[in-house]
Amino acid sequence: MEVLITTGLVDSDRDCLVEAFPEVRFRVEAGPCAPVCEPGAAQVLFCDRMPPDLLDRAPALEWIQARSAGVDHYPLTEIAARGIVLTNGRGAHGTPVAETALAMMLAFSTGLRYLLPAQSERRWIRPSVAPKRFELEGQTLTVIGLGDLGSTLARKARGIGMVVMGCDLVQPTDTACLARFVASAELDGALAAADHVALCVPLTPQNIGLIDARRLGIMRRGAYLYNMGRGALVDQAALIQALETGALAGAGLDATQSEPIPPDDPLWSAPNVILTQHVGGASPHNSRRVTDLFSQNLHRFRTGYPLLNVVDTDRGF
Repeated sequence: MEVLITTGLVDSDRDCLVEAFPEVRFRVEAGPCAPVCEPGAAQVLFCDRMPPDLLDRAPALEWIQARSAGVDHYPLTEIAARGIVLTNGRGAHGTPVAETALAMMLAFSTGLRYLLPAQSERRWIRPSVAPKRFELEGQTLTVIGLGDLGSTLARKARGIGMVVMGCDLVQPTDTACLARFVASAELDGALAAADHVALCVPLTPQNIGLIDARRLGIMRRGAYLYNMGRGALVDQAALIQALETGALAGAGLDATQSEPIPPDDPLWSAPNVILTQHVGGASPHNSRRVTDLFSQNLHRFRTGYPLLNVVDTDRGF
């Protein structure tokens, strides 16, 4: 069996794979100096992204392990037509993404959003910042999407005293960290009740523009929006208008419509926005977590057991 790895792993994690599966041939083509991947006879691909023509060049491919939780950038229709199994990295990125979202909330509530730039400019702004401070404890956070990212954020937010509402298509089995669960059909009510709204859903055709001008208008005046998913979940022009008119107090965006953001994009100068340039999922522990997941799945693949995190290509997650 041949496995092609095109995602960057720490050397020690890669070595653990080789040691655990001595009968498997691992071919690594990852890093800035790696050649354009040639799948050859590989039956398994472990990757971040796929070159658009890779499927045409991979006649033996049976299974693709995506490093990311989101798979909207994969050719799902073609993968399904070929009968290839696609699994994602759900479970590997919840902690850093949740902590990024909490950092944004704390930056707004403590005034760090204003104090850090003032420090670099040597400006004393205490009189204007002190009245803007508030406490997250007791405030309501609506988490849209209760997969790994959303459930981890809900748990951590509850830990600092926030009242957490969760919204998803299906109610999760564990709702201990939620003050209330609402079905996706009741999303508008969950938006209206929130001081903070966090998007943690995958990007699917049904979710494009999920937060549009109408739903931004439903949110409380002075509320905050955080996009931890994909840029296309939010109508960016409508968001900027809501920020400029003061309808929203602020926004924390890990994902944006264009990445990288063009220098002339009005998002750079929109009032009270934190842009984290899609680093929310980055962590020194990611290599170990995704390697552990892939190792479990590789063992299952070789022994005929069902794989973990199989993606429904029709639903997109």
